[in-house]
Amino acid sequence: MGTKKHNSRFCITFNLKDLPLAEKLLKLIGYGFIRIKTKENACVLTVSPIKGLIVIVNFINGYLRSPKIYQLHSLIDWLNCNHGTNLSKFPINCTSLSSDAWLAGFIDADGGFLIRHTKIGKDLLNKKRRIACSLTIEQRIVDPITNESYEPLFKSIAEFFGTTLTFRTQISSGRKYLRIVATSRNSLSIVVEYFSNFPLLSSKYLDYKNWAEAVQIILSNQHLTQDGANSIDRLKQEMNNARITFNWDHLNI
Repeated sequence: MGTKKHNSRFCITFNLKDLPLAEKLLKLIGYGFIRIKTKENACVLTVSPIKGLIVIVNFINGYLRSPKIYQLHSLIDWLNCNHGTNLSKFPINCTSLSSDAWLAGFIDADGGFLIRHTKIGKDLLNKKRRIACSLTIEQRIVDPITNESYEPLFKSIAEFFGTTLTFRTQISSGRKYLRIVATSRNSLSIVVEYFSNFPLLSSKYLDYKNWAEAVQIILSNQHLTQDGANSIDRLKQEMNNARITFNWDHLNI
């Protein structure tokens, strides 16, 4: 966000497959436009009209838990100083992660649902194999805009999901990342319970539905049968980059 009188804007970048969600948000906000970036396989929702920025502030003010709150506060200061608004700056939301949909939105942006099926040998019923579901959340340790650390937030998310916080260094860039992997039976149950209350909105919702079905197969120990393993393989083959069909009925809320 700049400091001149008429150049502040709010942007969200989506994978191009999530264009229907960007369009839904644009309609909800009532101001702005969507730019398609074909080479990057992305689309960007941009809001610059003052009325639209005020709508966004009123939507998210008081709900943020991450270092991005400092950018929101800068926007509020800019609006109050240059456009006569009297918007309050609410602090970091410290309520339980189970109390609202903030974590669902965070995972929509930075999380992923994975199914792993390691097969050994031809006779799968008589050979060792491993079937596991995991929710992975990854983020840079330090926010590039504010230089604030995401580590306290990630510790609270890891604790909420009953798992541990780990660290990863990207070999190509040397960047350090925080990483949460929820894969134990207890963690999987917590994840499913949370999303039953606060569903995802992006196309990850569709991947989650497959993933959650696989989780139920595992929790009931049906993955130890050939039929259960075959069902999990089918669910896995429809997810993430392999997904070719999309249904956006979940946005009709």
